[in-house]
Amino acid sequence: AGVDLDLQLDEPGAVVSADPMRLRLLLRNLIDNALRHSAEATARPEVFLRREGDGRLALGVRDHGPGVPEDQLAQLAQAFYRPDSARSRATGGVGLGLYLCRLVAQAHGGELRIRRAEPGLEVAMRWSPGA
Repeated sequence: AGVDLDLQLDEPGAVVSADPMRLRLLLRNLIDNALRHSAEATARPEVFLRREGDGRLALGVRDHGPGVPEDQLAQLAQAFYRPDSARSRATGGVGLGLYLCRLVAQAHGGELRIRRAEPGLEVAMRWSPGA
């Protein structure tokens, strides 16, 4: 079944050097997380590709769910880490999705940025595609 997402492309037609299979894994994990954690939100998750102020590209997803406390943000991309709010069986997952996303970002010479979006979270792979 299809899902409703907002798509924001600040770089339409951008040509980047990237591994399509890894980008598919990254987007699938980020979209699944956004849908799972913002099921009660009225706004749809946003998928974006944009040029950042430092010239790097950011490919990611923003949700409008409850978010995560500031003190847990740094741990979200660690293997098997799940914040207290995501520990019930109903939310699914074992805590590897964001860890795999971090590995995809690193494989592209970039980083995975996770930040509070008030409401929700924004998670993005940031990299220099020409590097």
